[in-house]
Amino acid sequence: MKVLVVNAGSSSLKFQLIEFHSRDVLFSGIIDAINLDNCKMTIFFDEIKELKVSVKNHEEAIKLLLDSMLEHEIIGNINDIKAIGHRVVHGGEYFKEPVIIDNDVISKLELLSNIAPLHNPPNVACIKACQKLVSIPQVTVFDTSFHHTIARDKYLYGLPYDFYNKYKIRKYGFHGTNHKYITKLLMEYYKIKKKKNPKFIICHLGNGCSITAVKNGKSFNTSMGFTPTDGLIMGTRSGSLDPYIAVHLEKILGIGYDELGKILNKQSGLLGISGYSDMRMIRKYQREDRCKLAMDMFADRLTHYIGAYIAELNGVDGIAFTAGIGENAHYIRKKVLDNFRFLGLRLDPKKNLKNDFIITRKDSKIEVFVIKANEELQIAEETKRLLKL
Repeated sequence: MKVLVVNAGSSSLKFQLIEFHSRDVLFSGIIDAINLDNCKMTIFFDEIKELKVSVKNHEEAIKLLLDSMLEHEIIGNINDIKAIGHRVVHGGEYFKEPVIIDNDVISKLELLSNIAPLHNPPNVACIKACQKLVSIPQVTVFDTSFHHTIARDKYLYGLPYDFYNKYKIRKYGFHGTNHKYITKLLMEYYKIKKKKNPKFIICHLGNGCSITAVKNGKSFNTSMGFTPTDGLIMGTRSGSLDPYIAVHLEKILGIGYDELGKILNKQSGLLGISGYSDMRMIRKYQREDRCKLAMDMFADRLTHYIGAYIAELNGVDGIAFTAGIGENAHYIRKKVLDNFRFLGLRLDPKKNLKNDFIITRKDSKIEVFVIKANEELQIAEETKRLLKL
């Protein structure tokens, strides 16, 4: 049974075709720079294949994707695809679980574009394109839904309460699809270990970064907030700031909403500090003052959130690292985890260097895991479950 998973950005379309029974990825890639002169399609199939293409919108991108799967004989016909699962960033308070897409769902997603203007419009455009081109059941899986178990005292801000009632200003949290995937794996691990009511912290560290505290298999608190800009320092996003910095910048720079958003989302974070958004480049030039500073700041914010969540959970059984930096940057993990030796955490240097599943010693009082992110498989599983395939 084949499930197509798609993730639409403002000018991109990531995709994976998953054979569900074997969990094999049959076809994957990205169409990037949609409606731009440098638009290209990169396919990960046998070997990496890069093609210059002309794609003006998400409908054309979906058509190109379907035609490419037919051309490469990945599918015999479109009906070989039994379902399409969409990653949608923001479900607001409407959607606490994945849903089968219908007109009512689309209407609500369009309403949510008001609080997710960068993410939801391309998600909706991709859904509508699929509806137009194929007659295949579609499901949307939300990055925010896993975090709906967070208590009100944690998700509200110290603003007038009417701002929540009228404008739904609150912490939503993101990266929930992968946090849920990692949670499922760790709950299975602790079940085998006969550990009841485990408490753990998941560090999703990629170009976007978030930390989630998990208690009894549910999100207890998370670092991203009203938008994915909050929390940790990220590749190009600032992370948490004194909110009056934004007001001050608007005044002294004479800029508005869009310009400020560009600074906070595209020009800040690791890029703004060091000149590089890629942690691998920062480590390569770590002897340069600003690169060392970027690594130190990144590790400091990680330490801060992990420490805070250990306190909120009243102790912790495990810490998991996932996504690009989390899975590969052993030097960041060491820099952070050494701060928790006082709690009895004992890192195994060799295991950490090899990115093993468990990177702590047997005598460590806190286990630390390295787990590969797999949002696409989680979306495929949610899609299959909901459609009862």
